[in-house]
Amino acid sequence: MSSENIKQLRPLILDIGNNYFRLGWAGNDYPDIIAPSVYVDNNDYLFASDVIDGLEDIFISEKNVDNQLFGDEALKYSNILKVHEFKKENNFTILMKFFYYHYLQLGIAEENQFKQPIIIITPFIMSELEKNKLKDIFFNVFDFPSILFLSESQGIISTFQKTSGVIVNMGEENTYITTFLHGFSNVMARDTYPIAGKDITNYLLNLLLTQIGSGKSIYLDHMITKEIKEKFSLCVLEPEEEIRKIKDGFTKYKSSIELPDGSSLEINSERFLISEPIFNPSIIHIDYIGLPEAIAKVVRIWDRENWEELLSNVILAGGGSLIPDLDKRLKIEISKFFSERLKEKINIVAVSGRENVSWIGASVLFAQGKLQKGWEQNPTLSEGEEMQNLNQNNN
Repeated sequence: MSSENIKQLRPLILDIGNNYFRLGWAGNDYPDIIAPSVYVDNNDYLFASDVIDGLEDIFISEKNVDNQLFGDEALKYSNILKVHEFKKENNFTILMKFFYYHYLQLGIAEENQFKQPIIIITPFIMSELEKNKLKDIFFNVFDFPSILFLSESQGIISTFQKTSGVIVNMGEENTYITTFLHGFSNVMARDTYPIAGKDITNYLLNLLLTQIGSGKSIYLDHMITKEIKEKFSLCVLEPEEEIRKIKDGFTKYKSSIELPDGSSLEINSERFLISEPIFNPSIIHIDYIGLPEAIAKVVRIWDRENWEELLSNVILAGGGSLIPDLDKRLKIEISKFFSERLKEKINIVAVSGRENVSWIGASVLFAQGKLQKGWEQNPTLSEGEEMQNLNQNNN
């Protein structure tokens, strides 16, 4: 077998995020494909399609699969078509098409297509029903040989070569807090925190619409607001003090944004106010403790002598954690729940590229030969094919 064939038969790692879809070869440093988890349908216009003659003609393209466009191609038409997020819609039919479209972009030789084992990154709340649906797609529709479901928290902590710590994975739909001590996770010492990326985006949209008022006509939607959030959000240590400075003429946070419709929007305190629900969920009418207290709470479930080891590695992950200076504010707020001795031990780990750290961790584990157990084989494989696939996974 040629070296190229061997390379193309390595396992693939798949991370189906609510915000981004990641796909690539196990053992690589980075996903080969990172695409927004969105699609558009050429029949789902934001306005009547007969307003502009010939609008449908723009979809005559080889990239168009069953009248749908996926990922970055879909976003090109976000001004005229409704953008759908297939993971939030729980749309497994679109997921299947979305995967196939991006799988073909890997350039796999025809004789090697659908012969790779698949490693699927999973949150700890993924249900058996959802796993069974994924197995149905990858075994019965695509006929891949085997699947391994890998916890995203396990992948994250492996990236940092740690066996103990707190994982705070802030995604688009959910924020998960998981703890590990000497490689073991405690099912009681974890939490699904109710504030995630979508909540921050919605709060920013409300802030902006309130600021604009009824006197000015500006078009804002969820997708535009999300882009503003990703480019301009930040976190400050004392928001009330910063607001006072702004009222006194402080202009450090002032930014002007050009919107797609040609209008402009000026933002100021909104840049840091959007991160405040993370520390006080009641701002957006959610009855829950702040994220620092939630982190402290899961740490305190472990025995007291283990707190220092856990607090020395509070690892931020996920796109929702990319808010500048969020790590500094978290360290200060978490310290309020522990003694003076432990305050000095709190260490927030916030590395660049942490939005991809689950995928990278899975790749690291494969390269280290630590993903040899837990594989589920395609039930349609013959005994000889199954043995060959098991040997392939172990290599």
